[in-house]
Amino acid sequence: MKKQNGMPVVVLMCLGIFICMLDSTIMNITLPAIQEDLHTTLETSSWMLNVYTMAIAVLAIPMARFADLFGKHKFFMAGLVIFSLGSALCGLSDSGIDLIVFRFVQGIGAACLIPCSMVIGVSAVPLEKRAVPLTLLGATQGLATALGPTIGGIITQNLSWHWVFYVNVPICLVGLIASFYILDLKHETRVKAAIDWIGVLLCGIAIFSLNLVLIKGFGWGWASLRAIVCYGVFALAFVLFLHFERKNKSPMIQLKLFKDRVFVGSIITVLVGFLFIIAIMVLMPQFLTLYQGKSEFQAALLVTPISATVFVFSNAAGLLIKKIGYALPISFGFLLLSIPYYMMRNLNIQSSSGQVIVICVLVGLGFSFLIAGATMASASSFVGEMLTSSQSVFSMIRQIGILLSVAIFVSALNHTIESKKLDVVQYASAHTAQLNISPEGKEQISKTMEQTILLGGKLSKENLEDALEQSAAEPTVKAFAQSDTQNSITAYVSDIASYAKKTVGSSFSVLYTIALPFVLLSMLIGLIFRRPKPRASVSEAKASGN
Repeated sequence: MKKQNGMPVVVLMCLGIFICMLDSTIMNITLPAIQEDLHTTLETSSWMLNVYTMAIAVLAIPMARFADLFGKHKFFMAGLVIFSLGSALCGLSDSGIDLIVFRFVQGIGAACLIPCSMVIGVSAVPLEKRAVPLTLLGATQGLATALGPTIGGIITQNLSWHWVFYVNVPICLVGLIASFYILDLKHETRVKAAIDWIGVLLCGIAIFSLNLVLIKGFGWGWASLRAIVCYGVFALAFVLFLHFERKNKSPMIQLKLFKDRVFVGSIITVLVGFLFIIAIMVLMPQFLTLYQGKSEFQAALLVTPISATVFVFSNAAGLLIKKIGYALPISFGFLLLSIPYYMMRNLNIQSSSGQVIVICVLVGLGFSFLIAGATMASASSFVGEMLTSSQSVFSMIRQIGILLSVAIFVSALNHTIESKKLDVVQYASAHTAQLNISPEGKEQISKTMEQTILLGGKLSKENLEDALEQSAAEPTVKAFAQSDTQNSITAYVSDIASYAKKTVGSSFSVLYTIALPFVLLSMLIGLIFRRPKPRASVSEAKASGN
């Protein structure tokens, strides 16, 4: 049997994790460019983001099981091929529907790569030395997630959005070539068991139903008929899945995992941790570009400190966890994360770049403890099938955390923005009433402004002026501009645009203010990892007089 050197295998697995997690956030900052180029609706654009994450969440567990049966090393290489093909097709897409389909292909490749990368990487070293690969793999997850918007912004600014996907192809090719030299493809261990097709089907149905309602819940209404159907399908499929898995001799998921308190703590930590980190990674670039007027490149540079901090501190966090355990570092990570959430209560269009950088550094620091702790705890002392099962469940839960974050924070932000726009409409109506023009002209301008504010994208001075020039109110505007008070229309538009930018931009701070108490409450997750004190024996109790 070919003897494998542990660290080259771990580095190769880090590459597999890196490209998969990078693509979970790389589109966040480039989405406006894609939307404009492909002329897609907001709903179609949201599916471009979510279909990738949903594919991983639905398929990670079945793919990990297939990897056990057919060989994890070969499955890892198959994942690189599928991911590379999906990436190339994404770059070639000329419609929103094409991009959604090919992002799903990407997701299939990632569902193969992520659990295989974790299991192969952890298994490459002896059990007593697991802390090193677990720390590196955990740091890679956090680093890639945080680097996504930065790399996406730089590529989009200097090349085009197509290269956000093309860049994966040469990386996958390097990974494939390295796999032939590093991985033992002839003598790898395989599990001899029947495929649990019922488990695959029920697991897929349950996770898909849950993810679908998370993505569409705000649009449908959480108590709508379609949402209720999703809840029902999820509950039924989940109950049936547990029933069949308990009876199956070769289950897709080892239910014994959930008797391990440390593992349960790890999946709760990664779920909540990604929920709060993605809320910043997705929304901060939008705030910087839409309301502070930054370019994609500038926004990318401003959020780079998150990834830099994760890269620097994850290993240190892993070493600390190895020495003192999980409880304190996990709680400390959430405490650190609450500080930038507190700072973002005052986030506004006048916030300086220095303030944004400090926020991002603290976010990266807090997340370093969470991702290092969760990743190390997820493997615990598992080996063989239990290790594969633990990593597939961990991958699925992480993706659900990302989906939850997008569903909750993006939808809540859109709801808050719509509410703030109504305030802008009222402000515009009050100012329109003060214009020195005919009542008919005021009505025309007021109607145009209302439509532009409620339905428009950027509420800039230029957009508002363009809307007036192209509307039925154009003759009135021209006549007013040629009057003695010709500067009033310019001042009118400038005033409304300034108020709109300030008012709508405050939606972000409202959202983070609401989230702050939940971040602080998450510190209690650390208690899951505390070791219970051993109970006194009967003889000891009698001796003490109890």
